[in-house]
Amino acid sequence: MLPVRSRAHCDCRHAIPTPRFLALALALSLSAAGPALLTGFAGPTPANAQELSQTDPDAQLFLTADELIYDNDNETVTASGNVQLEYDGKNIVADRVSYNQKTRRVKAFGNVEILEPDGNRIYAQEIDITDDFGEGFVNALRVETPDNTRVAAESAERFADQKTVFHHGVYTACEPCKEKPDSAPLWQIKAQKVIMDGVEKTVTYKHARFELWGLPIAYFPYFSHADSSVKRKSGFLTPQIGTSDEFGFWYRQSYFWVTGDSHDLKLTATKFTKQGVLAQANWRHQLENGFYNIKIAGIDQQSPDEFATNTSDSRVDDRAMFGSTGRFTINPRWTFGWDVLVQSDNNFSRTYKVKGYTASTFTNRVFLNGLNDRSFFDLAAKRYLVQNNGLTDTALAFSFESQQPTVLPVLDYNYVKSEDVAGGEVSLDVNIANIIRNSLNEVNIGGGEIRTHGIDGETARASADLSWKKTVTTAGGLSVTPSLSIRGDWTATEIWNSSNAVSEGTYSRFMPTAGLEVSYPILAQTENSSHVFEPIAQVFARPDLAFSGIAPNEDSQSLVFDASTLFQRDKFSGYDRIESGTRANIGLRYSGQFDNGLNLDGMIGQSFHLAGENPYARTDDLVNVGENSGLESDRSDLVASLSLTSAFGLHFNTQARFDQESYDIKRSDSTMSYSKSWYSFAANYTYIDAQPQYAFQDRREQVGFSASMKITEDWRVFGTAQYNMESDLVVSDQVGLSYHDECFTFTLAFSESRSSSVSDPSRAMTFKIGFRTIGDYEGQITDASFEEFTNNENF
Repeated sequence: MLPVRSRAHCDCRHAIPTPRFLALALALSLSAAGPALLTGFAGPTPANAQELSQTDPDAQLFLTADELIYDNDNETVTASGNVQLEYDGKNIVADRVSYNQKTRRVKAFGNVEILEPDGNRIYAQEIDITDDFGEGFVNALRVETPDNTRVAAESAERFADQKTVFHHGVYTACEPCKEKPDSAPLWQIKAQKVIMDGVEKTVTYKHARFELWGLPIAYFPYFSHADSSVKRKSGFLTPQIGTSDEFGFWYRQSYFWVTGDSHDLKLTATKFTKQGVLAQANWRHQLENGFYNIKIAGIDQQSPDEFATNTSDSRVDDRAMFGSTGRFTINPRWTFGWDVLVQSDNNFSRTYKVKGYTASTFTNRVFLNGLNDRSFFDLAAKRYLVQNNGLTDTALAFSFESQQPTVLPVLDYNYVKSEDVAGGEVSLDVNIANIIRNSLNEVNIGGGEIRTHGIDGETARASADLSWKKTVTTAGGLSVTPSLSIRGDWTATEIWNSSNAVSEGTYSRFMPTAGLEVSYPILAQTENSSHVFEPIAQVFARPDLAFSGIAPNEDSQSLVFDASTLFQRDKFSGYDRIESGTRANIGLRYSGQFDNGLNLDGMIGQSFHLAGENPYARTDDLVNVGENSGLESDRSDLVASLSLTSAFGLHFNTQARFDQESYDIKRSDSTMSYSKSWYSFAANYTYIDAQPQYAFQDRREQVGFSASMKITEDWRVFGTAQYNMESDLVVSDQVGLSYHDECFTFTLAFSESRSSSVSDPSRAMTFKIGFRTIGDYEGQITDASFEEFTNNENF
């Protein structure tokens, strides 16, 4: 008996809801996911295979083919001739497609192309796979992903134990050369077999070699790693090696242990031929509302004398550290966290380059932050730790550490009332600080002058500043802003051993201020530009203030008078000092816009002390904060600024302070940059005149340059330099070469830095190699220092 067959010619596109074709489309959609394994995604386990089968129940199969054959006896359906299928977001093209309901296998032949909803394009000559995606075979496979990664294999097999084997596979993240598309990509990985385990979530390579420009540079008979669907997996990380004078040859090996879905542990051992074994452990824990980590490290130094004589590194044998960081979101408005470093001596973490703890100054802190509309709250406890190997005496090192303050606590609160009061804005600033220091921190600046940076004892201060201001604009364009404020401070100071004249005990101070600002912007327009000139005048009336210069000064030691601070009500940088007396500030602002894309902004002005005591002229201040500031006389130095931006890549900013009488430059900061598509250039210049009363006997003048230029589309050279003009010394310089394209990056740089001697610079050579989708590898080689070669682990 002949089989019953029916034939149909499909010259157009049809929507076919028959169960057979739904099964066919489902099977093809499942098979379409199979080759994508080469991109690094593990095959489905029985659980997620079921998820893949959850297609849209209302989806229809759209079929276009030259011929459609139903074989009822053999229970097969075959579409042939320019077959195009669309089902549930997937598009499939092939010369012929068949589905056997008895064997439940789908076969597609000839120029098979599958476009998945996520953008993956899969090409093959033949696909033979079961409709449950359990087993199958793919011949002549090629995959292109939306992120421009490409995979090819002669064939691929799918087994029921959730393993997929690719035979003679090739992987690369490089695009084909447009001029020579058949040439080898910049880099690729070839392997006889690539085994992807959907249960273990691993990718295993057998007889793999890494090729660069078509040339094999590395061979691996066997290696395995987690597939990219796995964010973390237990295993050994890439080892690291290096050598240095103090440590000898060293080898570092890390093991990454996934202890749970939200926590892990990294264990690291580094063997130094001269110093022994450095052991490290790093615990990380991600919680629902935040995270924390804990890091510990320790070593029993075998040869401390390998370090420079009389340094902290050479004076201890057993060294260890404990560090921790935490950040937690209490609710959308409140955040809690901490940063902690405790170590056996003052330089262990920096010497052994414990990641995250190598800064010369580390701030131990616990904090609570709040933010709501226009108000904020910041409460913290702080302890400053200075890592310095230059301390040559144990007692001196202890003394230096004891000079660092403990802030327990410091509170900053700002509140801006949402509703106007008498038509103006009301704001409140509160600062509370309690500072403890075990040893006096003072500097002899010569001539019998002493600057006291911090007293030995305890100082508590609470400050509150309530202000109101209102801006009124007249019909003629005049802008008038009256303001009122009241500032109050309460201070308690306990001195332990200081001999300086510091006020001890409890005292309070109040500072009412009445201010008025008037400005009148004038608009001038030409055919090709518009300009705004705005003269501004301010006056603040205040009484004199007692307990100023002889009170402790912790947060107001830095005073920079320039155009950015000219119109501030109080020009001191913190709360420990208050501006008093009557002062006027006058200036002129300018803004210009030109049709060619050029924008100019500038300002010039001066400050005048009109009445009362000038707080910047006090000679009894513990740090001489007002001396050489430009504000110590009744008529201040002249300050000015100018900035230029353009549409053609040029940017320029400068600001300067000029002597009130001679107009000599007292301070200047300038930056300039220019960039085009193939090169860029930048320069900076800083000049600060001598400030003998502020501990700087000589002027400071430095200029810096940086430049980068493309040699080709992918190659560029770059360089930087900083030159101290006063001491005729190149402080630092660097030259380098880099390559960057869509799949590969390479950087090689040589740098030098000098502190005081031209003949003894510190040199370093750094390199970085990056393969897109694989990882970055970087390292540094230095002279007479700890040489570290590191691999970006990306876990």
